[in-house]
Amino acid sequence: MPRYVTFSYSDNLPRNINIQLPEELKISGSRDPEILIILRLLSGNIELTHTYSNTIIKSRINYFSGDFTRFRNWKREFPVLFSEDTTATDIAVFIENTKYVNRSFYAAILSEISQFILHTKRGAHTSAFIYIYRILEKISYAFPLIYASKTQDFLRSFGQLKELMVGDSEKKELGFFKAFIQMLYRGDSISDTSIDIAFSTTNSDVGEQMFKSIRETVGNAVIHEDTSEFDTLSVKYCEMSSFIINIRNRFFHNLNGGATNIESDRIVDSDELFSFINPMAMHWLSMVFLQVTAYSLSEFQTHRRNAAV
Repeated sequence: MPRYVTFSYSDNLPRNINIQLPEELKISGSRDPEILIILRLLSGNIELTHTYSNTIIKSRINYFSGDFTRFRNWKREFPVLFSEDTTATDIAVFIENTKYVNRSFYAAILSEISQFILHTKRGAHTSAFIYIYRILEKISYAFPLIYASKTQDFLRSFGQLKELMVGDSEKKELGFFKAFIQMLYRGDSISDTSIDIAFSTTNSDVGEQMFKSIRETVGNAVIHEDTSEFDTLSVKYCEMSSFIINIRNRFFHNLNGGATNIESDRIVDSDELFSFINPMAMHWLSMVFLQVTAYSLSEFQTHRRNAAV
């Protein structure tokens, strides 16, 4: 019995932009590379259909933007997120030549992102957070290995993995990934910035209570100095994975042993709370995905140039 197809995808770019794209970057709806669908879905220009419920979602949210601003011209604006001189053709060539690499991994990530978007559309933000965490779990070992495997210098690859694998007892649950994030953004000014979660409640007392509950739960180590009391919780960019893990542990697992948990009566409405957290968490995951993909593209281009010599 063939597997039930949970989601289908179709192109949702304006026609005047779509016709400019290389064919390899268009969504045909038939055997499109999963990595392409992910990039397009996170860009906010794919129509997503949940087959079982016949729910159609015209994805409009650009998770590659901190304020979710839509691309005016995806062909021109998206490639420069990789580098200033990257073109749509460069991305098309890369995807065409690597579309079968790690395909099952990207298919799994695509499914989690699609479920996140579906539950967000339904307003089930508490449930949607589960898929945020599932994505984090899936990429926690895969991304460091993908990153290292793309390096053409074997000794450099070995050195990168060795750096991630040695450490103290803190490197346990997703610690490998946290070390990778610190390595990935080393020397990058973005590592000094923050992911800002705004508590935009209609009731200021509720907003303050939510803010305090989350801040007390995650601890000072992940909090950025840009935090504005009771309005905006700023998380250090490279500590976002720790933030997500803490939220998962203290709300869904409700761990005992003296740890501060997120109590239901303090957050008032969990769906509203996660409606503030989820978009910024997905933005951060999207940017990590982009960073790893950009590195893979760069190494692919270097390898092709060297092979041509």
